[in-house]
Amino acid sequence: MHALKTNTEKIAIKKATNTGYTSKTSTTKATNSDTDKKNNKVSVKVTAKIDIGFGNRLYIRGDGCGLSWKKGIEMKYIDDNCWQWECKDDGAKTSFEFKVLINDEIWSTGENYIAIDKNNEVYPIF
Repeated sequence: MHALKTNTEKIAIKKATNTGYTSKTSTTKATNSDTDKKNNKVSVKVTAKIDIGFGNRLYIRGDGCGLSWKKGIEMKYIDDNCWQWECKDDGAKTSFEFKVLINDEIWSTGENYIAIDKNNEVYPIF
């Protein structure tokens, strides 16, 4: 078994050397998060936990990460009472204000929410 592992390692090194690279790590594929790091992009998620009734949809509006105060973006329904929206930002504005709306018409009450982290969870009241 050890010999088989060694042969596999030799093949990986040989393939890497033929392509101009000298390390075994050069044969691994970059993940989406690696690509995002290289492009200086940060993933920001907003999760809203609320029951808004059958047939309704939750939207998000705001002032960053591609959001607008004029027109909402529909959030993705994850499961019972859980809605989520995600974006990739260029890093210029990862902290921003937002608000959620039912059917992009009924605003949640209270102050605007502020996204300050990669994962932001809110419990809106209407």
